[in-house]
Amino acid sequence: MDDSIEMELATLASAERDRSFLLVKGIGGAVCLTYVVNTALVFPWYRRSPLPYVASGRSQVDRVLRLLEGRPGKVADLGSGDGRIVCAAATQGFHTDGYELNPFLLGYSRLMAHRKGLASLARFHRKDLFEADLRLYNNIVIYGEPLILRRLEQKLAEEVTSGSRVICCRYQLPTWAPTSTLGEGIETIYVYDKV
Repeated sequence: MDDSIEMELATLASAERDRSFLLVKGIGGAVCLTYVVNTALVFPWYRRSPLPYVASGRSQVDRVLRLLEGRPGKVADLGSGDGRIVCAAATQGFHTDGYELNPFLLGYSRLMAHRKGLASLARFHRKDLFEADLRLYNNIVIYGEPLILRRLEQKLAEEVTSGSRVICCRYQLPTWAPTSTLGEGIETIYVYDKV
């Protein structure tokens, strides 16, 4: 009788160790997954770019689409992140190019465009936004921080053609006066129409 109790206690202790081990493995896996996701999506890709990934909210995407309504030409999204704006513009019939350095975000964007049937209209390039030829676009969307906008403003002045529209989400260009604004606070979108 005592042997069966000792054997049952040993079995219970073994099962408890197994559950504890699974819990530790699960927590360790969650920590590793969190690190990988943050490294891939949140931290700037290898510190080559000071632009962190910040997802555009639904209201911001809707506002950008409203500003593109009735506009001719192609759309460029500089620092396209997860491709929300590129795919949204493509659903409105625009030929849209997203420029992004982070290969994880680029892969995700391409996958989403393919799954939504937008691959012919929404294209993504692993290219620095300063290497994009902006003369090809009538509509340029930027979600950039002030440091980048300061540098980008010179490129825009040289390459943006007459009749084009530049849409800056959250931050305005340092020396250009916006034609109009939409929203308020951190949701403000600054619009610049080149005459």
